[in-house]
Amino acid sequence: MIASSGDVRRERLARLRVDLPAHGLDGAVICHGPNVRYLSGFSGSNGLLLVLSEEACLITDFRYEDQAEEEVNGTVEVLLATDGGIAALADRLVDRTHVRSLAFEAEHVTVRDRRELGERCASVLWEDMPPAVEGMRAIKDPDEVERLAAAVDVAERALDEALSTVREGMAERELAAELEYRLARHGSEGPAFDTIVASGERTALPHASPSQRRLAEGDLLLLDFGATVDGYRSDITRTVVLGAAKPWQREIHEHVLEAQAAALESLVPGRPAREVDRAARDLLEVAGLGERFGHSIGHGIGLEVHEGPRLYRESKDVIQVGNVVTVEPGVYLSGEGGVRVEEDVEVVDGGYRVLTSSSRALREL
Repeated sequence: MIASSGDVRRERLARLRVDLPAHGLDGAVICHGPNVRYLSGFSGSNGLLLVLSEEACLITDFRYEDQAEEEVNGTVEVLLATDGGIAALADRLVDRTHVRSLAFEAEHVTVRDRRELGERCASVLWEDMPPAVEGMRAIKDPDEVERLAAAVDVAERALDEALSTVREGMAERELAAELEYRLARHGSEGPAFDTIVASGERTALPHASPSQRRLAEGDLLLLDFGATVDGYRSDITRTVVLGAAKPWQREIHEHVLEAQAAALESLVPGRPAREVDRAARDLLEVAGLGERFGHSIGHGIGLEVHEGPRLYRESKDVIQVGNVVTVEPGVYLSGEGGVRVEEDVEVVDGGYRVLTSSSRALREL
């Protein structure tokens, strides 16, 4: 296990404390699990992190008493709630009369919890949380890149083993189970997201759930999956063929690889993220396949499988050193099949470093 040091987490908290006053905020209540983990180290399912100018407190419950103390390792104070996290938060704020304005993560708070916040903390003005934590998370430090590289390695080893089990008549769900079993064997804490296994004409469904369809000779086979290592997630897609590839399958696969190469060459620090998407899309439009590429070229990965920066047509993000992103062009022909190839890539000074190493070639099984 690769663990962020308390010093790293304290530095993250310090950066957040600098950012909040610029938005007229005295502090923030963090409840989104990945953000709580990033700032405090706590990975449990029930945690509120109160960040004020001079203190930080993790509020959780009895189930996580030992785990919380071990994971935060002195970075923040741990408070066990006996009557719910929001009630404990309100009690904590009672004698902190200097706290007038607090941010909360509106996208991750239910209407009921927001109402309770207002009722129990009536003296506080609640404001939407600025994207400060997400902005920090978009730029990975070397330890985070190491975790992501480890998650990539686990996924690629699992892929090699799972593909060796592929046979005609095998159900998509059976192959998905084989892949997830091998992810676990090689150290994944769990699938990074719902594993996608699609075959034949179902490969034209970009996010197909594994079905009982059985593999047949000549099928395209698309696998989109990832491993989780110390909370960090890889995201890889490979498209192969069961048996000999048909000319049309080779052709669209080659177009996808060309589009991916164009996007990678555009992935340099300082470039608008939308231009990376455009580089791939232009290649596919020239080939007459632009309308068959209906999703973005990629996204950041880390503690979540989709995080900043966002690489799509209208993105306002700018590529920065330390970003780790996917580059995943695809072509989908309804009723026939589709191809997607996805790499995990670190942005470095002057360019990029591909973390994935498995072949992108159209493999014939």
